Amino acid sequence: MAATALLSRHSSNPLEVSSSDTRNRAYLKELMHAQQMARPFGGDPQSSDDPLNDLNLPELERYHTHLAQLYPNAQTSAYQYGTSTSKAPAKDMDEDMFSDGDSDGEEMEQDQEEEEAEEDEGVDTDEELTIYLKSREEQAEIEEEIADLENAVPELTEDYKIIDRLGTGTFSAVYKAIDLGYHTKWHNAEWHGYHPPSSSAYYQSTPHPPGSKVFVAIKRIYVTSGPERIRNELMIMEDCRGCRHVSQLITAFRREDQVVAIMPYHKNDDFRQDYFRYLPLEGVKAYFRCMFRALRDIHIRGIIHRDVKPANFLFDPRTGVGTLCDFGLACRVERGQSLGSCLHTPPSREHPHGRLKPRTEYDIDHIKRMQKEGRIRSAGPSDKVGYPEKDTRPHSKANRAGTRGFRAPEVLLKCGEQTGAIDVWSAGVILLFFLTKKFPVFHSGDDTEALMEIATIIGRRKMEKTATLHSRLFQSNVPSLTQDGMSWREFVERQNPDLRIPPEPDYSYYPYTLPEYRQRARPPPSSSSCYSPGRSSPPPQAEPHAPSPTPSERDQYAAEIEHALDFLEKAMEPESIRRMTPRTALYHPFLREPGAPEDDECAPHPFGDGVCGHLHSIDDEEELCVKVRVEGCEELVERRVRAGEGIAIGRRPCEFHRDMPEFKQG
Repeated sequence: MAATALLSRHSSNPLEVSSSDTRNRAYLKELMHAQQMARPFGGDPQSSDDPLNDLNLPELERYHTHLAQLYPNAQTSAYQYGTSTSKAPAKDMDEDMFSDGDSDGEEMEQDQEEEEAEEDEGVDTDEELTIYLKSREEQAEIEEEIADLENAVPELTEDYKIIDRLGTGTFSAVYKAIDLGYHTKWHNAEWHGYHPPSSSAYYQSTPHPPGSKVFVAIKRIYVTSGPERIRNELMIMEDCRGCRHVSQLITAFRREDQVVAIMPYHKNDDFRQDYFRYLPLEGVKAYFRCMFRALRDIHIRGIIHRDVKPANFLFDPRTGVGTLCDFGLACRVERGQSLGSCLHTPPSREHPHGRLKPRTEYDIDHIKRMQKEGRIRSAGPSDKVGYPEKDTRPHSKANRAGTRGFRAPEVLLKCGEQTGAIDVWSAGVILLFFLTKKFPVFHSGDDTEALMEIATIIGRRKMEKTATLHSRLFQSNVPSLTQDGMSWREFVERQNPDLRIPPEPDYSYYPYTLPEYRQRARPPPSSSSCYSPGRSSPPPQAEPHAPSPTPSERDQYAAEIEHALDFLEKAMEPESIRRMTPRTALYHPFLREPGAPEDDECAPHPFGDGVCGHLHSIDDEEELCVKVRVEGCEELVERRVRAGEGIAIGRRPCEFHRDMPEFKQG
């Protein structure tokens, strides 16, 4: 059915292909522009199918390649740009767009608005047809999976039209679908939230325009995932409603052993497709502002994500908007069972990452003796260093969930008092990718190798101190392991010698995709070179002129890199109690936005906190409640609310109390 609908809108003639495909439209404009520029030199436009002239425009070749990928069975012989039999100049559909002549300013503005509207409209259509950009084998596999899901959970077909697969993993698969009841059936405020216009998460609270297609992500959780794990993930996602830049749980339901969760769909690019190499520094800042706002909001709710990595952060490099997703490994901050108590305290409101215990609570002399013994062993022969092949000591139990290469030292050392600091370390590893232009950086096969990779950089002394913090000993006789190692700054500079050289602007990435940059990026008409059929090869496509950076711009860029390196040092501090918190990160010069409101003003409080927190409560059945005024009653009346409702933001009261006189501002 979908294939029939698709083909009805597309013809074998490229000029008749619907403008719903934005890439097709871009290729078509490029080709028509080349033809327009060639006309003054050759009269009638040349045809690539003309055996006498045999004109091969590179723009035409790219266009044909694009169409061939979309429709493998299409007949290329049908791609014709035949010359007109009439000598009268033919008027192209987009002639005004490519014309260098004078035109009324209002007309140009209107054309631009219409073009942008077409692009916006095209996004919806393209999103619905993304499955057809994949190979036929993959299409067949996805269609089979979709049919299986709809058969297993038939209720889905009443409210959702599944159109593609977004990804698959060990415990789940995620599909893209159209929400058929968004505009008519659902109450969406509880997951949209009430973020103010000054917040970077305001887009989450903006309802979709009436009549528009609304895409969602459907997560099918496999039966291989245990019931407690599924319950934990859904409850944590429900508690994260209202958090900024966090994938919101719309709803979830079960049919027999099948569990599905519905979330908003977020457009994103695959991190592995090299955008981490070319994203401008302002785009990198936007990436981490979104990430650390998400971490701040979930950490204050006592939730650790545990699996922060590029695959779990959906970032659109064209808009600068990112969303933290996949809470399958997330946990709550709870005291763990560990043999040998750590030398730091559990997290608290005042010290989210804990702090060093008073000396009266541990035997400092015993610790020094163990450290000395460990150093002596490290200097000895190989048979005295390491661990027994058959270790009879009781195992130390601690949560080590996460992805290798992203685990913090305290996770590798099996700390029983882990905090949100492990998420900050993982975010620092991602920043390492952006700064070194390398992905991945760490390639460890197990926890011991991972510790050695980190120790090779930070040095033996810091690793021993970090291990001591968690009541562990670090011993190694690897000769390349130096005593003091190097700083993360030095490591990055060695990996990327061109770190401080400003790159040329890439206008396909944020912030150059913003309207103010897009206007500046448009080349003047004189910068477009005409193509002459007599030339051996066409000139390169005209690019926006990017002048060489001035000395002051170079200095400014170098200063921003210094901020980024300082930020990296604080995010990848091996001692968890000294690692910066997400709130501290957002006030660091690297992420702080000049002229933007303080992050505290836009941060959503956990339910029961904020200026109206005294009017919030949890009843005996553990249901969320708020006290509200009811007409005709002198006393406040308690009513139950759903998760995501009753969230105070900054100094603003929640939606139930904003009209009460005592909370009116000014």
